Amino acid sequence: MLKKTTRVLLLKHPYMQELLTVLRDKNTPCHVFRNYLEEMGIFIAYEISRDLDFEEITVKTPLGVASGFRLRDPVVLIGILRAALPMVYGMLRVFKKAQIGVIAARRIEEAGSRNNDFMVEIPYEREPDLNDKVVIIADPMIATASTIVRIISRIKGRWQPKKIIVAAIIGSKFGVERLIKEHPDVLLYITAVDEKLNEHGYIVPGLGDAGDRAFCTE
Repeated sequence: MLKKTTRVLLLKHPYMQELLTVLRDKNTPCHVFRNYLEEMGIFIAYEISRDLDFEEITVKTPLGVASGFRLRDPVVLIGILRAALPMVYGMLRVFKKAQIGVIAARRIEEAGSRNNDFMVEIPYEREPDLNDKVVIIADPMIATASTIVRIISRIKGRWQPKKIIVAAIIGSKFGVERLIKEHPDVLLYITAVDEKLNEHGYIVPGLGDAGDRAFCTE
């Protein structure tokens, strides 16, 4: 079992687990898969909001003055192309004022791996200024963590975010432990951690290739 840590928040809400079950099912049509990824993004964003800072404010109502709250820090959502796009759309339903960044990344499988560490190609990257902002990186699958750890290192090398959070659907035990070892300051919100990786570095049982399933390119 994965070691317990406050840096990994395993989301066990029954409805989220129902969504996850549909995502895992190989018979789920791609349009349903894509919609459920988006809905999962909504619920993960709600959970993430618990960890963010809010400030108390007052507003005028039609009959008086009421106290309330608003998010203190600006949020930037970064989607790892292409699988994360539906999740980002869902998260925008919660973080309506968020800025958006995108990073195209793929692990170079043809080069092979060493101890489940793949080389990663990042052909395109576009994000706003991330300094002093809450950066939420959406990536549905954390298999070997080769991609996500390099993306986080790249962000840290260029910017100084106030906080970095990773939002994921499924991770492998290996990938999750590698992520929190290499970036112990990062928070991970995830709905399932599977025990195994196969010989190709894919999560078992997982749900297959999230990008192919979401965009009907299997």
